[in-house]
Amino acid sequence: MVLAWREKSKKRLKMTSFNIAQGIHAFDYHSPLNLIATAGINNKVCLWNPYVVSKPVGVLWGHSASVIAVQFFAERKQLFSFSADKILRLWDIHHQLSIQRIACSFPKSQDFRCLFHFDETHRRLFIAFNNQLALLAMKNETSKRVKSHEKPVTCVLYNSLLKQIISSDAGSTVSFWMIDTGQKIKQFTGCHGNTEISTMALDANETRLLTGSTDGTVKIWDFNGCCHHTLNVGQDGAADISQILVLEKTVLVTGWERAITVFRPQNFNQFFIQSEEWKGGIQHHDDILCAAFLPPQTLATGSYDGEIVLWNHSTENAHSVLHPYYQRLLKSKSDMEPQKLFSAEKKGSTYPMADQAGLAAHSFENDTKGNNAVVRLCFLEARKNTAATGGANLVSCGGSGYVRFWNTFNKQLLAEFLAHSGVGSITMAADKFNRYLTTGDLDGCLKIWNIEEYCLDSSKKKITQPPALIRAFQPHEDQITSLEMCERGDCLLIISASADCSICVTGVRSAPVWIFGQAKHWHIVNCFSVLERDMNLMESEIQEASMRVNALYSKEESCLDSTEHSLLNKQEKDDSGYSVRPSEDINLGIKYKERNIYKKKSHELYYGEIIQKAASPFRSLSIRALKELPEVNKPAFLLDPEKYFRKEPEEYLRIPKRPLLSETLKAVFDEKNLFPKKFWIEKEKPSNYVKKQLVK
Repeated sequence: MVLAWREKSKKRLKMTSFNIAQGIHAFDYHSPLNLIATAGINNKVCLWNPYVVSKPVGVLWGHSASVIAVQFFAERKQLFSFSADKILRLWDIHHQLSIQRIACSFPKSQDFRCLFHFDETHRRLFIAFNNQLALLAMKNETSKRVKSHEKPVTCVLYNSLLKQIISSDAGSTVSFWMIDTGQKIKQFTGCHGNTEISTMALDANETRLLTGSTDGTVKIWDFNGCCHHTLNVGQDGAADISQILVLEKTVLVTGWERAITVFRPQNFNQFFIQSEEWKGGIQHHDDILCAAFLPPQTLATGSYDGEIVLWNHSTENAHSVLHPYYQRLLKSKSDMEPQKLFSAEKKGSTYPMADQAGLAAHSFENDTKGNNAVVRLCFLEARKNTAATGGANLVSCGGSGYVRFWNTFNKQLLAEFLAHSGVGSITMAADKFNRYLTTGDLDGCLKIWNIEEYCLDSSKKKITQPPALIRAFQPHEDQITSLEMCERGDCLLIISASADCSICVTGVRSAPVWIFGQAKHWHIVNCFSVLERDMNLMESEIQEASMRVNALYSKEESCLDSTEHSLLNKQEKDDSGYSVRPSEDINLGIKYKERNIYKKKSHELYYGEIIQKAASPFRSLSIRALKELPEVNKPAFLLDPEKYFRKEPEEYLRIPKRPLLSETLKAVFDEKNLFPKKFWIEKEKPSNYVKKQLVK
């Protein structure tokens, strides 16, 4: 095996070779560990360091036939190997031991070629044998954590009419839960066969449930489990449906497609319904991932390349495109050229106005990894008046963990901040009064932000400072797939679904996290009323404490003598010549200067004389003479120790001897006393009978 590389300063390639006995069939490279695994014809799997070619750093023994394929499992530092006798092994690289052995029953022929591919994201191993393809899926590790579903949960909804939570999973199961107690009340299985349910939606009356699956269909159900219609989204086969938007006269479906799929309920006169034409045509350069609607007629769709297209839902025509680095107006279907550039702040660079046509292509090339992908859109419907005056009314999130606030009237990006760093794509949800925003990431972490006063006014400069963070915690062990915020009574609840097969519910502030499916049911209204009472009590105690501190500060300031004030005036005169730079916003009051120039006087927090110290680690220190304690009478055991601790004479401790058995017997032992008289009478009868016979 030959390994070649090129150094930065040189043009020629450098090469090195590994001499392996009998040769190899395949190899794989693990970049973080810097290891090369080879599938040897001599039944061995060898691990090599690229810089050490003399011998392998490890040899994995166990195969009884030549190894024909190897591949690393980078996340767990493990290795797959497959041999000619159809044995698949999983190895631990660190300990160099075989963890698992799987005997495959295919292919039937002995002459075959094998190809490997391992999908680490979904933990699936694909093995190709000539014209056959095998799929092996890894089961999730057993955990003591409570599970709401058997398979990863994909979507969660709240039905305010029935006060229920509706959840779906990758095994095509839909479950219904009581929000007040967490009890499961019913479950539909096999809704789309064995295919995954990717998204769900409720109709306007919340009496019908729409489920979208990876098989390219959307089904409309009632809450008794009866399917009324099947909408065919994927005309040519399967389609990954990402969102269903139920409007007054249309049902819009988006997924891994550049066009919007539309169905019109007035034409639902058959069981199988075919999609109709969207008049606006295709306006996105990449696949549409999400959509949001703002009454009466504004529709927004977000795509994988970071573009947000704004539509007029009544005419089904697009009129503008928003992007973090540019904006373009659309006058017709064919008008796809950027018209106006309002922001190009990527890494501090600006794009020339003349090259706006190439800007979209440039951003498309940079977004091939989905760094700006728009995964979720949310209109802030409670900000109708604010949006007209220049405030934000649209929120987007997705790739790279960024959250962005937009104004759709002025077509302007007002703010963007990094909500979750280093975790890739995120999802979000907002409450109906637009006070709080919840974001979730791939690690199962949740963050709750206060956006009540965030981006309420227009600003020429983009805001990068995040809103106030209320709470950050990790209720899940895996990716958060869906979020929902709902109100139950006076409680604002956050519902989160995850790929760890669990659904959690909690409050905005420090509230406990409950899992749907846990053995002990909860009473959510009672729990939150107790929490609210405790929070109010805590806030009142904090206010009382702050009032006491303020009173102490006012007393301290009144104690400053005339000499200290003269020193302060002198210090202010000396500082009058100092010029403050325009970029600094410094406001130093007299009280602030007093506390920094002079030593603070210690306060009497409880009672006693105040002693002022030049330097002390304490804020206040009370020193006084110790009071003389009254004379203590000594206890009796100290006055007369012999009475309590003297040794007893040995005669009292001597153990008496036990008397003999013969001395304790009251009478001579007689056998007849052990049995009743009847026993002896009956015993003597046979002998008397024998004597009489002998006499005769």
